[in-house]
Amino acid sequence: MNPNDERMHPVGDEPAWSESYYFNFVDPQSKLAMFTRMGFRPGDGWADGLHVVYLGGQRVAFTYGRRSIDKALGRYDGDLRVGGLRLDCDAPFATWRVSYDGDAQDIADAAILLMRSKLRPDGWFRPARLQMEVEFAALFPPHYAGQGSRGHFEQTGRVRGAITVDGVTHHVDGYGVRDKSWGPRDWGATQGAPAVRGGAAAGGAGAVENRGPAPFVNWFSMNFGPNLAMGGSCGRAADGVMRGAGWIQRDGINDDLLDVVIQSSYLPDSILHRAVQLTGRTASGRQVRVDGDVLTVCPTKIPMPGGATFVNEGLVEFRCDGLTGYGISEHWHMVRGA
Repeated sequence: MNPNDERMHPVGDEPAWSESYYFNFVDPQSKLAMFTRMGFRPGDGWADGLHVVYLGGQRVAFTYGRRSIDKALGRYDGDLRVGGLRLDCDAPFATWRVSYDGDAQDIADAAILLMRSKLRPDGWFRPARLQMEVEFAALFPPHYAGQGSRGHFEQTGRVRGAITVDGVTHHVDGYGVRDKSWGPRDWGATQGAPAVRGGAAAGGAGAVENRGPAPFVNWFSMNFGPNLAMGGSCGRAADGVMRGAGWIQRDGINDDLLDVVIQSSYLPDSILHRAVQLTGRTASGRQVRVDGDVLTVCPTKIPMPGGATFVNEGLVEFRCDGLTGYGISEHWHMVRGA
């Protein structure tokens, strides 16, 4: 655990080099939730900030912004700002603040974000003012999946604060996960990964040649209160199964989560997932099974040559060992012609 990893790292030579900060949380009582990602891409000359608040049902407040940057990323330590989004580290690996003050798109049904913007009907969103400040207080030390010049860690925490949309304030108290990554970051699928054909169904995403949706990455994080949390990621194996690994923190013990397999079901003719099941085992030998029902999916689109990658951020209610928890199930899909 190196406190310097909370700061910017020396920029590598790869054109797609990136340094990113991510936070999420869910209030288990109100089901209000958030995810935010701020990424610095010196090779492209910009930083961007994606900030989304789940407001109940299929409604979300969606924001996205950019700022120009130079290649000396160290100058942005203490200046993690993009548009209305701001991140502040009060104490490394202990306390962060996530703030937003600016315009937002108040969207009644987030699924419309699958549709090309020029095809969306008039009034598909309502302009709104979003103000938010929450504190992320870490519950456990971070779990590292990589260090050195290519690093990644994740950490679970408690989140408290307030969200105001057009003058209506919601106080939130929940749990979430943050991560920090640095090194090359390519949002495209590996060569040979299946891609969905763009079409009218589900706002531009149809089926994959008689096999249904086939994501190439599944990332997950979930909290069941202060004493149980887990996270990790899976990629599509040669046999088509989503396999991977992660971490689990239970009763003060941080353990590796191994042999993870994720199975998903989807809305008809859609790449929007509606349920997930995760199985795996801890390094200490305990079997793990988690079942989840998706409450809302917020699609985010990343343009790619010949189409786009849709990173579908699912807000999920999870069940494990008789406990109910909440978190994010993220599915990455290639869509040709999107």
